[in-house]
Amino acid sequence: MKKVFHILAAMLTSSFVFAQEDSETPKSPATTFAGSADAYYKYDFSKQMNGLTSFTNSQDSFELGMASIEASHSFKKGSVFVDLGFGKRAGEFSYNETTDKDITAKFLIKQLYFTYEITDKFKVVAGSFSTHIGYELLDAVDNKNYSMSYAFSYGPFFNTGVKAQYTSGKFTAMLGITNPTDFKSAMDAGTNQKTYIGQLGYIGETGSAYLNFTSGSTNPVSSENKTQFDLVATKSISDSFGLGFNATYAQSKDDFDSTLDGEWFSLVGYANYSFKEDLSLAYRIEYFDAKDALNLGTLNGSSVFGNTISLNYKVGNLTIIPELRYDAASEDIFADSDALPTGGMFFALLATTYSF
Repeated sequence: MKKVFHILAAMLTSSFVFAQEDSETPKSPATTFAGSADAYYKYDFSKQMNGLTSFTNSQDSFELGMASIEASHSFKKGSVFVDLGFGKRAGEFSYNETTDKDITAKFLIKQLYFTYEITDKFKVVAGSFSTHIGYELLDAVDNKNYSMSYAFSYGPFFNTGVKAQYTSGKFTAMLGITNPTDFKSAMDAGTNQKTYIGQLGYIGETGSAYLNFTSGSTNPVSSENKTQFDLVATKSISDSFGLGFNATYAQSKDDFDSTLDGEWFSLVGYANYSFKEDLSLAYRIEYFDAKDALNLGTLNGSSVFGNTISLNYKVGNLTIIPELRYDAASEDIFADSDALPTGGMFFALLATTYSF
């Protein structure tokens, strides 16, 4: 009997020791990997390269967009997210790090940030992360329309710095300070000026709304500072039908010459209808006003009314996107089939995206 007692005691002691060791040294979870890729063919009916928005500036050509590889890992209260991009789309996104010659050959860090969750409601993020401004996202797999809006193309792309985010129930708030917009290094920007970012958000059962803000240095070479206010809202009308809205206003000021000050705004509406699980139709309508802008190149002094319709057909993780787009401008900022100035632009494209 005494021998049995000793054996039981030893077993209990061993179990306690092992349990104590497990609690003191928990195993780190595995790294999670994901990725995506996209490509497209575009044909402008004027046979010109009329695109004035991001990522689809080509004509009668099969184009590779971007291949992305993502990795994330978390342990206890800390985590890291790495997002690498390869291709022309990644090069245009990180335009301050590339040149026209090597834009398609660069392997770039799109995002790299660390997160420390101080509490369940409060966390701090440090590194380089995509902008909180706007409705559309960089990766083609995250958008229903393949071509991008003017609001996306002329807003900020990313920030590098630190931000704090607080979430309480359905409400969220964020404040941060970063390098000049679209610069991963202030050393490359050539200035110690900073950009300040903020966001207030509400996430409901069938919709969400975000009020976004950014202000600070964007292009130190020309001493430009930009302040932008941005509203993004979504609403699910039914299981098949959803709406989105983006209103954004940007004002730029020059540190030394007030005659270079300008402003622009954009109103963008989105509608998406799912016929069935693997087939949906997306429509985007945009009014972009650059009549008082002085820093948008060809768009300066003009306004554009854009219409884009895209069919999304899914085959597993593959999505095929036939798309038609017509943009009408108040000024002759496009080119017709004779390469003469005209006020309209019409193109068709066929894109494919894949997520894994």
